[in-house]
Amino acid sequence: MNIKAEIDVIPDLIVNWSPTKSTSFRRYPKLNNQSQYGYGIDFKSVEAIHQLVNALKKHDFQTNNVIQTAKFNIKELKDKFMSPLNQILYGPPGTGKTYSTINKALEVIDPEFLSSHKDERSTLKGRFDSLVKANRIGFVTFHQSFSYEDFVEGIKASTNENNQVSYDVEDGIFKQMCDAAASRVTVESVDSTVDVTNRKIWKMSLGNTLGEGAYIFDECIENGYIALGYGEMIDFSGAHTRKEVANSYRDAGVEIANETTDYNVTSIMYFKEYVSIGDLVVVSDGNHKFRAIAEITGEYFLKANETGHYCQLRNVKWLKQFSPSLPINELFNKNLSQQTIYSLKPPTIDLDKLQNILTSHSSTQQVSAGSSISNYKIMSITHELIEFEKPNGSRLPIAMSIINELVNLFKSNKITIDDIRNKNVFNKVDSTLEKYLINGYPNVLASLVDSIVSYGISTTISGTSDKRVLIIDEINRGNIANIFGELITLIEPSKRAGGDETITVKLPYSKIPFSVPSNLYLIGTMNTADKSLAQVDIALRRRFDFIEMMTDYDVLNEIPTIEGINVKTLVETINQRIELLYDREHTIGHSFFLPLKDEPTIAKLAGIFELQILPLLEEYFFEDWERVGQVLGDHLKPNNDLRFIIEKFESAQISKLMGSDWELSGIQPYVRNDTALNSPHAYIGIYESAH
Repeated sequence: MNIKAEIDVIPDLIVNWSPTKSTSFRRYPKLNNQSQYGYGIDFKSVEAIHQLVNALKKHDFQTNNVIQTAKFNIKELKDKFMSPLNQILYGPPGTGKTYSTINKALEVIDPEFLSSHKDERSTLKGRFDSLVKANRIGFVTFHQSFSYEDFVEGIKASTNENNQVSYDVEDGIFKQMCDAAASRVTVESVDSTVDVTNRKIWKMSLGNTLGEGAYIFDECIENGYIALGYGEMIDFSGAHTRKEVANSYRDAGVEIANETTDYNVTSIMYFKEYVSIGDLVVVSDGNHKFRAIAEITGEYFLKANETGHYCQLRNVKWLKQFSPSLPINELFNKNLSQQTIYSLKPPTIDLDKLQNILTSHSSTQQVSAGSSISNYKIMSITHELIEFEKPNGSRLPIAMSIINELVNLFKSNKITIDDIRNKNVFNKVDSTLEKYLINGYPNVLASLVDSIVSYGISTTISGTSDKRVLIIDEINRGNIANIFGELITLIEPSKRAGGDETITVKLPYSKIPFSVPSNLYLIGTMNTADKSLAQVDIALRRRFDFIEMMTDYDVLNEIPTIEGINVKTLVETINQRIELLYDREHTIGHSFFLPLKDEPTIAKLAGIFELQILPLLEEYFFEDWERVGQVLGDHLKPNNDLRFIIEKFESAQISKLMGSDWELSGIQPYVRNDTALNSPHAYIGIYESAH
């Protein structure tokens, strides 16, 4: 295979084999100022660069640049070429910071689409909007009242089915985005090709996530059923109406005051009579998350247990399980109710999102560090060892040789997954495997082997899910210390999940361990007219890459001359004067004038000056009208008709009102000159004397 063919088959790598001249340093940089032509490459992963370097080395390219590139390790390449995890676009107002977040977000999530449609703004906006709808991109604006409770998590009151008030922890947008980015499909039906059309869909709770019933969910997952917390150990097989259900309760000594409204009766009726085979069940995790989706496959049955709770069962096929649980906005349009079981219909549930979740197979099904197997979290995987964290926090190391032997026994049809789960391995084969270990963790090992056979195993440090972006507009307007709290440290690349120095903290309200996933990108915008870079919180400055965005005068070249007015020269001159009178952080951006591209008229220009430019200058200079006039070149214009800011009173009028000595010590009022706003020569006069 020749080098070109070998490079073309590298995943996530696109080569433009037409030689490109190195005219743009950012797009195609010259190497040591020597190369003039080269091949443009777009890549979507660091691994693609690694494979390219190896391919070049294999073909013995004896050039300094290849030898030098081959010395890069993956971390260096990532730091050098990939989008930063945390970045802030900063600059004066009107320089396109928020406008640019669309391209920056697509650069992270869908760089190939961005590259293919880089000059098609409406197409890029459409793709951006679709990613926002899919919750791959989030957007929030900081302000002075924005708090930790809005951004991370806080407590909110809610009412359950018994009309009792409870106080639940509700996640903010940052926590929601983190959970969605970190979530993995830990259980998935191999044939989960489910069409949601005409399906009845139910919401159901399976035990409390953090309470005494936390084990219920895991038990249901392992055994392929759902369980209802109502009904105790009463057999409702013969009860088909509300009256019959109520009588079954009464026969068992349970008082039912009003069988028409009592939720004990309602829940059994829903679970037993209204839920049908083929219906879908979304399992909630509190009011603001969901953690699994199942399909009903069996009729109602009773299975008594020692506790007398969760004895009413229905067999299901688990289609998806997510760990950690997904935020509700991944599937729902509003918060869930605390009712144990009820029907879901649009617009509460988004059927398109449900269909996408069920039909899209996870790219992170591979067993990898961070995955959860039967509630045991995989902390690390090497070629020699796989280490789990048990639910109680202790560690369980298992040799990979044991896992590999179980996989080989299964593939050779000597044992089944059920043999592992039912502790029947040693009755089927004569093996030197450690019996206490195989039979001591049957559910974990059965699920692990099943997942490895179905999806494979990765020994890389992390197997993060799809990339997500959170855009924080006006990031410098919020109180960073109050909003981020202790999490400001966690957003550093090295401190994120899977990083070299991963940090996990316990959140103050939910009390759960939390770390920031490495596939959540933060893009902030910052208006330097509100707060200069020097005034930004030092904690923020250390953890973000700052990308300056100043006025793009080349864009203004696209505006045609308006009755002799050169808009580019006009804006350049105004900004030069602002830099002399104030600073560069308060210059005026090009976006104020872009409407002139479609409507190049003096009336449109006058409207921009009257409603945007003059008010902005008045704010900058605290209504120091003389300085505003200087910015606009009024002091260099021959007469008042061309000046935008003029004195309100003439000298003779002042003398009559205040006396002859007022002009020396008194205040001189100024007003806008509406005549100048509609005069082309007034605008030309802004820059004429300077050029």
